[in-house]
Amino acid sequence: MIRVCPFVIRFNLVYRCFCFRSSPEFAYRDTYWWNTEIMKCFKCGDAKTASQLFDEMPDKNTVTWNCMISGYVRNWKIEEARKIFDVMPYRNVVSWTALLNGYAKCGRLGEARALFDSMLERNVVCWNTMISGYVSHGRLGEARDLFDAMPARNSVSWATMIEGYCQHSLLNKAQDLFEQVNIHAAHVCNAMLSGYVNMGHHDKASKLFNQIPHRDIVSWTTMIMSHLQAGKIEKARSLFEEMPKKDVAVWTAMVQGYLQDGDIKEARRLFNDMPYRDIVAWNLMISGYIQNKMFDDALELFMSMPERDIVSWNSILQGYVQQDDIITAQEFFEKMLLKDGTSWNIMLSGNQKEEALVIYCKMIGNGFQPDQGTFGSVISTCGALAMLGFGRAVHLSVIKTGFEQDKVVMSSLITMYSKCGSVNDAVLVFEGTGKQDTVTWNAMIAAKAYHGSAAEAFDLYSLMLKAGFAPDHVTFLGLLTACAHGGLVDKAWECFTSMEQEWRLHHKPAHCACMVDLLGRSGLLNEAVDFIKHRHLDIPMHTLETLLSACRVHGNFKLGETVAKEILSVQPENGSANLLLSKMYAARGMWKDAAGVRELIKSHGAKKEPACSWIEMKGKMCSSCIMIDLILKYITYTKC
Repeated sequence: MIRVCPFVIRFNLVYRCFCFRSSPEFAYRDTYWWNTEIMKCFKCGDAKTASQLFDEMPDKNTVTWNCMISGYVRNWKIEEARKIFDVMPYRNVVSWTALLNGYAKCGRLGEARALFDSMLERNVVCWNTMISGYVSHGRLGEARDLFDAMPARNSVSWATMIEGYCQHSLLNKAQDLFEQVNIHAAHVCNAMLSGYVNMGHHDKASKLFNQIPHRDIVSWTTMIMSHLQAGKIEKARSLFEEMPKKDVAVWTAMVQGYLQDGDIKEARRLFNDMPYRDIVAWNLMISGYIQNKMFDDALELFMSMPERDIVSWNSILQGYVQQDDIITAQEFFEKMLLKDGTSWNIMLSGNQKEEALVIYCKMIGNGFQPDQGTFGSVISTCGALAMLGFGRAVHLSVIKTGFEQDKVVMSSLITMYSKCGSVNDAVLVFEGTGKQDTVTWNAMIAAKAYHGSAAEAFDLYSLMLKAGFAPDHVTFLGLLTACAHGGLVDKAWECFTSMEQEWRLHHKPAHCACMVDLLGRSGLLNEAVDFIKHRHLDIPMHTLETLLSACRVHGNFKLGETVAKEILSVQPENGSANLLLSKMYAARGMWKDAAGVRELIKSHGAKKEPACSWIEMKGKMCSSCIMIDLILKYITYTKC
């Protein structure tokens, strides 16, 4: 299937209209033709050409005027629709309903109600339109008052009200209304069925499904989705096989169900059996392969797609990044005919350090608006590189684009300022956040912890509890870090114990690693080893390296040698561990052993990662190897 660009359709339509107006047959076209052409223009979003055609029409009927009203409403031009409505020579109920729908669609419910009240003649469609407007904007009380006042209701009236209650989690009211229904049309039952499914009442959904007298394709699909949500893949498959008529949506739902269940082979089998696949099904299957790290299969499927959209391209781009093949990802990114914010964010997430900032500058230069994901990545990079000047410029962009109250972005800024050593700025961001949540409290606690202000970190924790926020795993990681930096062993044990006993939070490897680090720093090396053995921990290498360093500092040669050999059994090329072991041997005068370790370092080609100091000068971050001119340009542009 060939996909035609909407711009091409619009151009062809305008060109055809131009040619027609220049032809001898121009004066002989009937009103039906004119009305059809006007609606075609509106469907393509070309209200200007539709208006020109309307002005040139030799004869207009009521349908023409109604086409103009509904067309403007379709394109969110409510003021133009009202002007047409006001000057049309004769209005019927369709005219009133079309404008009423426009006001309701735009959320201008006061004007919609005024129009509704002024109608001389109302049919059930007008009533339903007004009720739907109230429901879609959460004004259920007014919707119900209107519903109760209706002189006659149809199945749409009942379904709209039931859906409204279900969407706002008012299941009891929806049930009460459903029990009063004397019209058991499929879409009324489907409204209640969908409410049960969305709120997780799968047993009630199943019972209702069995009672529906005439099930349509929506009834079957909704019930299949219910089984999939409940993790009952076999029941869903059984119902799917029993279903008399299937559309692409239910096929796609089953494929997604198998993907979520981890059965990629059965998902592909079902995908291959689909009589018709739309682009959503193709993208879903590709995404399933990417998530299961089956990139070659995803790429093969991508290459065989009859048509691709931006989601297809982004999925493959994500696959390259996921494989750490950044060079190919960059080449693929350059080939993309269409890019969106997601495309740039994927590239940002795949690049490290200063490269990510260069990509961000290009993104802004190409006119793309950053979103929450963009700011999260860039701000984190600024923090990692301690680029305070660039970080402040990004902060300014956050304010300009209206993300200054986004909790995730604000917490990233707090962390960034903290890592850049500007704790006062972190405090200002925290205090300027309209309503703090657990994420922002955690960021501020961590900021104090990293700067050795253990007492202030715990003061913040007390304020957080008083504000009614429950701590999570991140909260306790920040508190344990504060204890580690302050050497507060007893306080750390208190926090570690309260996690499980008071807050029912299971310890994660990061919390245990923090405890090992603290015990090692405090010289309690045997306690650290007992802690590891007692909990059967799979300690990360960097934590064992910290423990090895503590053994060297506190002169525990025997334990240090044991830890070093454990590290080297897994990572024989680990330069830091080899160097520490060599120094420990040398400190005890064991020159032969020290020389042997150094020979191993040479044979493995292992080396300690050299330190790299960064300094910010006139808006540029400089190291011995890089100066980022783009960053200076971006900071200058943002400040202007």
